[in-house]
Amino acid sequence: MHKIFISLFLLLSFASHAALNDIKRIAFGSCNDQNDAQPLWKDVVEQKPDLWIWGGDAVYGDWKTTKALEEAFKLQNSKVDYQNLKSSVPMIGTWDDHDYAFDNADGTLTTKEASKKLYLDFVGEPANSPRRTREGIYTSYDFKSGGKTVKVILLDNRYFKNLDPAAPLLGKAQWEWLEEELKNSTASLHFFVTGLSIFSPLIRYTEEWGHYPKELNRLRALMTKYNPKGRVFLTGDKHFSSMFMRGGELEFMSSGMTHTVPRKVWWYLARKYATTFFGLAYGQIDIEWEGENPVIHMAMRGVAGRDLHPNTYRWNKTKWEWLK
Repeated sequence: MHKIFISLFLLLSFASHAALNDIKRIAFGSCNDQNDAQPLWKDVVEQKPDLWIWGGDAVYGDWKTTKALEEAFKLQNSKVDYQNLKSSVPMIGTWDDHDYAFDNADGTLTTKEASKKLYLDFVGEPANSPRRTREGIYTSYDFKSGGKTVKVILLDNRYFKNLDPAAPLLGKAQWEWLEEELKNSTASLHFFVTGLSIFSPLIRYTEEWGHYPKELNRLRALMTKYNPKGRVFLTGDKHFSSMFMRGGELEFMSSGMTHTVPRKVWWYLARKYATTFFGLAYGQIDIEWEGENPVIHMAMRGVAGRDLHPNTYRWNKTKWEWLK
């Protein structure tokens, strides 16, 4: 009965939010170990976001059995501050390797359907959601903001990984779905969420879209073909946070909610990324409008409870203009 009540509460909360609320603030994060201290949730709740987005590695299951991943999600859900977030803020998300299975896990995982059920239960996905019946967990949501439509596209870079040589990261079906989403979108602001960084340079010992150049070029081609308005790529995985523009595309990578990269590599990473923060952090985005143009205020928020590296961008027809 308790599980049924919680699921019903989350479903009603999400439906009410999508139907009635005006999205003005989004918070997102990744790389959150259920076994570590989690000092950021209180600040997230205090900031009163309209939506929380998981960008991958919500837990570190690193499992050899389904039971181990189930226990990881159970432990995360037992955290009081996290419970406060779930009871007050609608939640959506996609996975990466550690909440899918284990480090660098791909589509050959034989128990990925069990992982999928556990993950969708964790984020409170409704029982009748299409995500429950199709392969992978990719999906999209349309929200309203200032009378305009904001589309959030959640990509799955695990379920199909390394299965199809012609589409080794997203897989054929997901690529076809993504193109249809872009072709039919009337949104004025688009957020693309994926566990792996999309426009990061190649770095040793890490994964990124750059290791799949055909997939990266295919994504760039879709952006050129359909030119989705106000597009921002939200990513994670790296255990540090950064905002950067590459090839005209804006990426906000927010990673490391419970742990970060070793200090000895900070100097190297700072050379690769223009704007970085190496402490525990989550990402926050505030949305405003100038006529038809979205204006977004982006900042990393750390344990001290203040904006770090705040930046403001305004969409102008085909690109973002940096305001400060």
